[in-house]
Amino acid sequence: MDTETKRFIDSLDKKNIPWNRMFTAYGTAERYGEVLSLLEEIEDPEQWKKTFNQMSDFEHQSTLFPPAPFALVFLVRILEKLIQDRADDTAEWLTGQLMYYLEVCIDAERLEHDQPLSSFSDLLRDENLLLSEDNTEEDLENIFEDPGLVPDDLFYSFYYYARVVLSQVPRILDKYGKFPEMSAKFR
Repeated sequence: MDTETKRFIDSLDKKNIPWNRMFTAYGTAERYGEVLSLLEEIEDPEQWKKTFNQMSDFEHQSTLFPPAPFALVFLVRILEKLIQDRADDTAEWLTGQLMYYLEVCIDAERLEHDQPLSSFSDLLRDENLLLSEDNTEEDLENIFEDPGLVPDDLFYSFYYYARVVLSQVPRILDKYGKFPEMSAKFR
């Protein structure tokens, strides 16, 4: 990961992401900031998984949607917190989920694709946010009915930058000596 990308990832604050302007498989990501905050606090593994499922629609049938790389930034941070807090069951479950997203990214790389946007921060540029501030159901329907509204370089960038974010997982697992077999699969 290059220095600019690392700096950008480290500087992200979930409160500053325009979640409401990002579409998911079932609507917008407008509640993601709130759900991520809950995930930072929940200790019960079953409740944690139920809460996670409220934002799992950034991926559907191996398709990543615009909030994916951003949601993954915060999920990777949460993984480290879970490990620090010794919530091993939840951390192992989340690691498995992150591994699945990595597999989705690897599969996308095997297909013919455009070059990604030149920097992760470009995903937040106004012209790359596909929904307006006051988006409607019709705006969402238009995107789903005409996938051509999402430029190929932007679409591939969801996968490319998600993979960049996920490249941090083995470092975290190795740092704490957790799940070595899973860590190896991330490489």
